[in-house]
Amino acid sequence: MQLLKKLFGPKLDGMALAKSQELKEYSQIGLLAEFVQPRPLHDVMQQRAWSRVLPKPYMEMLALFQKQGWLTAHGEQYQVTEAGRPFVLIYQERMEAEKQAALEGVRKALAQMMTSEALTIRRRYENRTPLGKADWTGPEPQMNHSAVTRRIFFLEHWLLDGLSEETVKWLKLYAAEQHLWGVHWRLSPDQIPPHVAQELARPDMDAVEAAYWRAHAIALYVDNQETWQRVKGGDHVRRLEIVGPDDEYTCEYCRQYLGKQFLITRVPELPHRECTSPFGCRCRYEPVLEALEEIPLTAG
Repeated sequence: MQLLKKLFGPKLDGMALAKSQELKEYSQIGLLAEFVQPRPLHDVMQQRAWSRVLPKPYMEMLALFQKQGWLTAHGEQYQVTEAGRPFVLIYQERMEAEKQAALEGVRKALAQMMTSEALTIRRRYENRTPLGKADWTGPEPQMNHSAVTRRIFFLEHWLLDGLSEETVKWLKLYAAEQHLWGVHWRLSPDQIPPHVAQELARPDMDAVEAAYWRAHAIALYVDNQETWQRVKGGDHVRRLEIVGPDDEYTCEYCRQYLGKQFLITRVPELPHRECTSPFGCRCRYEPVLEALEEIPLTAG
């Protein structure tokens, strides 16, 4: 028996690992799930990250999976075998259920404008993922992230002009939810109330796209305002650069500002009212770091 263990390694219980509440245990199936589709090894930094949460180093875990018959290698490509797929499926269903529960929890908290509670739910959810970061969420939130999200609910801006009170309320909640998660996604048509869809839809854009870009503009506005306020009193930032996508949907008015730097006190306000893009102004502020002895620009 000891000889068999040396040859083939310890026998793992894949189903128990997939259902375990212990991070080091279900993370093993989390790593296995990375190879549902054929792929090469992770890069060095990712391997180190995985090694920190696994009971064995990354390469040793892959070797153990191969001994279990759960993983196969073809050249530089690795893939889960049929024997390993049931455990991966259980793990994926579990993680999807936790994701939906977190989304619902955040949505309920934001409906009551409890942004701190919403951020706590997000962090609790992400802390349960193997690497402490879900593959669908945005960057690690700053300390004041929930406070910035909260500003959305009290926003009065021309971006909301012409919309009914009910649509504004719905749109702010949609924008706040995506800002809280740090990522933008489109809703399905049935997730948009009929009266909101009717009000937002345009001849050149359906309700799904219109809602998406309206919410995007609101979230971008509060982020731009936060950037401007944060650097206004700083010592190492005297200038802001206007950056943004330069594609077929970028209007000429916005394009003329892309890449230009301005003194903080003279930077044009974003979003540009004059923007004619069907998506709205997508420009944002990027702080320009400089040494204290540098002489700031005197004009935009």
